Amino acid sequence: MSEKPPPAKRAKGGGDPWSAFGYLVAGVGVYGLLGWGLGTWLHASYLTPIGILVGAGLGLILVYYQFGRMPDPDRDTSTTHEGSSTPEEPPPGQPTEHRGETE
Repeated sequence: MSEKPPPAKRAKGGGDPWSAFGYLVAGVGVYGLLGWGLGTWLHASYLTPIGILVGAGLGLILVYYQFGRMPDPDRDTSTTHEGSSTPEEPPPGQPTEHRGETE
């Protein structure tokens, strides 16, 4: 009987591109509308493009902090042994499987 391996942890640095696109569009939309509303209220038409630019900048910052950082190898606390050439020892009390190895 074979057991399923645990699901691999998703590394930082990468992710769903549609989520990143959503952050950018939402930032432009929200801050663009905020700039348009303030510009209409204060009779200052220059606040709309400023709001759009601020929203795009904040969206880019959010995408960078959410998806763009690479993991620090010194702080990697994962317990997976993928790529390891030595087999893992079973926990105490578990039967040992012999896969054609001789002792």
